[in-house]
Amino acid sequence: MILKNVELKNRILILVNYFKLFRFDALLISFFTYIIGASLAGKNKVDDVLLAFTVTLISTNFIYSFNSWTDRDIDRINKSYRPIPSGKISQHHAFIYAMFLLICSLIYPFFIFKNAITLLLFLLLPVLGVLYSAEPFRFRKYPLLATITISTGLVIPILLGYLMNSDDYSTMPFFLTLFFYCLAVIPLKQIEEEKEDSACKLPNLFIKYGKNLLCVSVMGLLLNFIISALIISDFQLRLFSLLFNSSTMIVVLLFFKFELKLHRLYTVIIQTVIIESMLLYIALNMI
Repeated sequence: MILKNVELKNRILILVNYFKLFRFDALLISFFTYIIGASLAGKNKVDDVLLAFTVTLISTNFIYSFNSWTDRDIDRINKSYRPIPSGKISQHHAFIYAMFLLICSLIYPFFIFKNAITLLLFLLLPVLGVLYSAEPFRFRKYPLLATITISTGLVIPILLGYLMNSDDYSTMPFFLTLFFYCLAVIPLKQIEEEKEDSACKLPNLFIKYGKNLLCVSVMGLLLNFIISALIISDFQLRLFSLLFNSSTMIVVLLFFKFELKLHRLYTVIIQTVIIESMLLYIALNMI
């Protein structure tokens, strides 16, 4: 009995380590944005929750797990605790796992898609994962392409949640401002990647522009704040878009003014967005 318990515990630890190839914050964002999209369409079904889990645990999981494999050497510099650099998962097994997720992410959409647009969006997620991480594309090496790729991948789940449940395109301005929001915020991720990018001689916007990068981000958020106020007709969605942009501007300005540890900035923004996304979901389901 003791041996069986030990064996079961070891198997659970192995599964946990594979799951750690994924990022927990990315899991939350992907899951909640999908069901928020469904709620925007006026739907809140069990099927939507299951689809949110499917998109998150297969498609989004592939993107991050594959990136963990391709970035294994970079992660040894300042993220040695991650499963591959720490030796908890071999790079060979991590690659097989990522390829399994890739195959699944290319197959399951054909069984659930609603129309050509939703099928395209489902299939675009693994394509973005390959473009971002794999040679010879490796968009991660090019800050502009990386920003566009990540921003697109972040917006797709909420679009899918909405378009799988609605044929009304009146909320598209809201999704557009979400994309602009991501474009303004994602470059700040380069701050926490400064050390490894410097060691690997990869281009890094923070190394190149320093704190000016924060100013550019704030200006982008301010511009998107104005755009949101002008093009989003639904009052509630406009209010939340303004909240997303203004709260992030405040976080960036606080870090800038009080010279807080900038490598924590992107994480704090993500945590703020997760909380606000949960509030949006609650508000949509109280109507």
